[in-house]
Order: sequence, then C-alpha cells, then structure tokens
Amino acid sequence: MRIAMLNWRYLGHPAGGGAEVLSHEVLKRMVEQGHEVTCFSGAFPGATPEGELDGIKLVRKGRQWTVHFHAWRWLRTRLDDFDVVIDQINTIPFLTPWYVPAEKRWFWINQMAREFWWRETRGLFRLLSPFGYFSEPIYLRLYQRTRGITISRSSLDDMLALGVPERLMTVIPMASDVVALDALEPKTGPPSVLIIGRLTQAKFVEESIAAFAVIAAAVPDATLSIVGDGDPAYRTALEALVAELGLEARVHFLGRVSHERKRELLRDSHLHVFASHREGWGLTVTEAGALGTPSVGYDVHGVRDSVAVAEQLAPARDAEALGRAGLALLQDAERYETARRTAWENARALSYDRTAAVFKAAVVGA
Repeated sequence: MRIAMLNWRYLGHPAGGGAEVLSHEVLKRMVEQGHEVTCFSGAFPGATPEGELDGIKLVRKGRQWTVHFHAWRWLRTRLDDFDVVIDQINTIPFLTPWYVPAEKRWFWINQMAREFWWRETRGLFRLLSPFGYFSEPIYLRLYQRTRGITISRSSLDDMLALGVPERLMTVIPMASDVVALDALEPKTGPPSVLIIGRLTQAKFVEESIAAFAVIAAAVPDATLSIVGDGDPAYRTALEALVAELGLEARVHFLGRVSHERKRELLRDSHLHVFASHREGWGLTVTEAGALGTPSVGYDVHGVRDSVAVAEQLAPARDAEALGRAGLALLQDAERYETARRTAWENARALSYDRTAAVFKAAVVGA
C-alpha cells in the first residue's frame, strides 16, 4: 500500500518531539512490511528538499505557517499516487477533508492544542492566540466524516465531543524507545526528583519547580534535576524562580543530555514530576516508569492516561497539591514501592511493535 503522511515537523525538524518519534516508529515498520511511505514535512535550515530516512521518502517545503499551503500544492496533483493520506494534526490541520477523497483520508491527532495557543505563540503571532483557541473546535469538526487515529482515551473523548463517531476512531497504544529494566533495582541515596523534557512554557516547568519546593520544605536532603533545553528566556525565568525560592543549591539545570545519561537519570531518580496541563500522552511518564521511577502529575488530558493512578494525580494548576502528592509517595515506603512497580509494569506492556500492529490493522488491514 502507498501511504502519504502530512506532518509539519517530522523527525529531524528542530521543533519535533515525542509525537514525531512515535510517527516515525510506526511508519518505519510499515516500510519494513513492504509498504511505500512518503512524508511531507516543513523545511528547516540545513534540510534538503527531499531525502530518505529508514526507507521513508521525505519531502520538505514551507515553514510552520506555510507548510500546509505547500502540502496542498504538492498533494493535489499526486492523489492518484497514494492509497492512504494521513493528515497529522499538530495545532493546525492540513484540511484534507477539502481535497482528499474520503476513501483515502485519515487524520492522526495526539491531542488538541487548546492551552498551547496561549503559551506557545510568540511575537505578532500571539495576536492569533484567541482566534486559534476558539476556532480549533470549529475547524476540527471538518473531520467528522474522516477516519482517525489517536493515542489516548482522553484524546478520543475530545474527538467524540466534536462529533467524530467512535466507529471511525482507533486508539493506538503509546510506546517509548526507553528499554524497560528486566527487574526493579533498589533506589539509593537522598531523595532525588526529576523534571525532563523541552523547556517550553507549554510544559509549565515553573509549576513542577513549585511542587518540588513543597517536597524540599519537608525533605531537607531532596534535590531536583531539570533535564532538557528550549527557550533561553524561559530558562532564565526558571532560574530566577529557583533563586526566589532559595533552592539554588538543590536544583540543577542539566540541559540536553545523552541518551545514556538520560537513562541513568530516569533510573536513579526517586520521583518524576510532570506539570503539563494537556498532553496526548505523557511520554516522559512512560519513560520514567520503564526504569522504575513513579510520576506525579495533574489530573488532565493525557497525563491521567499515562500516570493511571488517581492518588498520584493532583487538581490541574495546583502546584502545591502536586508537591503533596509527590511527598506522600516519598514518605510512605510501601506505597512508593507499589507505585514504582505499577509504573514499571504498565511501561513494559507497551512497545512500538504493538503500536504499529494496531495502526496497520486499522489503516491497512490485517
């Protein structure tokens, strides 16, 4: 089968993230099983207009605000070249219901943007935030007659609320490239807390730091490691918050680290704190769980799906409650061991092979 995917920041793009890794792992397996896959993506400095990655043909044109127009120009004269066209929606859709026949058309959405419109737009584009926030549910209704893929019950519920029939939707299981431990290893040393991911306002890292402050007040030897890079101005603001809280000696900004170092930090930390207000799935929760580290997060879309334990979820935007949830785990040895074993077993049950198999059954057929 000949498959085309439209994705504005496919793997290799500087703005790419976990969603692109998931997409690539699925599409790569489609190629391995004999299918032809082409991915249309946005261009970026240093990228070639065309290329190939793990057998996937790459076409790159346009930037964040023009890639959708270029995708339409490229695809409209090539519709006969593909059996399936997948419109991967990341904030702004490719509007394929307007020009791709229904029998070929799929959409893939990991999550609605919603809060991202307010936190992620910059400069003059910030003026578009209210328009984006209120228009998103409207333009997504264009997909009511399009078959869809998503990654969590939370995101499925969003689509059902917009009028997409459940019979048209498939939920594929999330996965991670972090290999799970064969057996749980004992945690050693003083309590260590981890925040991991891009330093972007959409992740509300400042609230994770505020949650750690609650833990730090009760556990004098607790430390926090913050892993990831991103907006320099945002990091400066986070460093200022740490200083304001008097936690400079106990909070360490590690920046981007190697895969090996990331694995060590996920394995050796006692607790992962995740303050995002909306996700399709909390990928770092799964990564931490695979290495025996439990997470606490907000009871919000995607995070509740990945954490999956009510006692480890706090009301949205309540950083103090988030900190108390983490503290409750660290101060109860029996509950802590149960939490980390549950997280580990949940993560071990997930794999990209399983994800790709569900995707193939839905899109290509058994």
